[in-house]
Amino acid sequence: MRTDIASVDFALDARDFRANPYDRYRELQEKHRIFWHDGYAAYVVPGYSDVMDVLKSSKWKVRPGSNFLERQLAANETVNQLMQGFYYFLDEPEHRRLRSIVSTTFTPRIVLNFRERIQQILDELLDQTLAKNGTVEFMSEISYPMTIRVITEILGVSEEEDHTFFADLGLALAGLLEWDAPVERVLAGGESMMAISNRFVDVLDARQQEPRKDLISALIQAQAEGRASDSFEIIFMCVLLVTVGYETTMNHLGNGVYSLLSNLDQYERLRTEPAITSQAIDELLRHEAPVQVTSRVAIEDIDVAGTTIKAGEQVVVLLGGANRDPREFPDPDRLDLTRANAGKHMTFVHGPHYCLGAALAKTEGEIVFGTLARRFPRLRLSGKHEWRDTAILRSLDRLPLELEG
Repeated sequence: MRTDIASVDFALDARDFRANPYDRYRELQEKHRIFWHDGYAAYVVPGYSDVMDVLKSSKWKVRPGSNFLERQLAANETVNQLMQGFYYFLDEPEHRRLRSIVSTTFTPRIVLNFRERIQQILDELLDQTLAKNGTVEFMSEISYPMTIRVITEILGVSEEEDHTFFADLGLALAGLLEWDAPVERVLAGGESMMAISNRFVDVLDARQQEPRKDLISALIQAQAEGRASDSFEIIFMCVLLVTVGYETTMNHLGNGVYSLLSNLDQYERLRTEPAITSQAIDELLRHEAPVQVTSRVAIEDIDVAGTTIKAGEQVVVLLGGANRDPREFPDPDRLDLTRANAGKHMTFVHGPHYCLGAALAKTEGEIVFGTLARRFPRLRLSGKHEWRDTAILRSLDRLPLELEG
């Protein structure tokens, strides 16, 4: 325990916190700029300005230290190797090199050109649902299948059996992202990562023989040009893009629909003022961030909130807390689709590790929220919603809706 700074018990795994973390965030912000957490063996930063200072600095690495990977690395040797390799590529200098490859292949133009197809996939799913009974469990029937289909089609694995394959494995893969995941969830995530990686090995072999106009073929071209060193790097990037392409986006879509239907005046505003849809996305991302927490490990001694963090020590930053900090966002719990500074949210992080899937997530949000408001002006929550038992990722497990037109 650090004796030179306040120690606070802050339980990410508490059920009441996972249902509503924002009251606790506010309490922490009012009492502390930074505090120590024995369980994480890390400092915790809850406020917007200090979170920004951490994220914009290049004096950190992403690989978790302290206790965060103990369960993952102890699960079995396969998971150990997968996680070590995963974080190897997320720290410098490998991160900068691989990110440059992805940024020149997975471009905003690709997302823009895919808008029509995203709309088509959404309409197909909504029409299928309406043909049944006019109600929908949004997460399993719309959000998840849509985001999986979009990212796999962009990558170039768009056969019907691939949709089922990735849909079956994708949610389990996200278990590797939770710091306190039980061992069985970590093992399931490791098995899913192996299966998905092996599928990409097969696709890579096929595209090397017969290139197409898809993202995997573009990554193969990057390897031919000497920008990617081997096939393993391409497979890693594909797994990473699947993860950021569906998980953050799926959570964002569910959280956004929940926020809108919990604030029907704002849903009505979106319906009657469709021109604000693009601006509204940032406010929805701020209001219910799909990623709530991240961490950094100091490469060298660095000051954070007046405290010296020594090289090798870890800082946890509360992204969801920063997004609800009243010093940055007045009346932060209120959903305001035209909030002037909503674009300053931390949901996609900031600085060198800004989310690769941000453009895709925002585009899918614009299409989904705009389409629902247009097609279903009396859309309502129906039945009991349920939050997933996760803390790093904030997402609904169930979101039943009534699709009355």
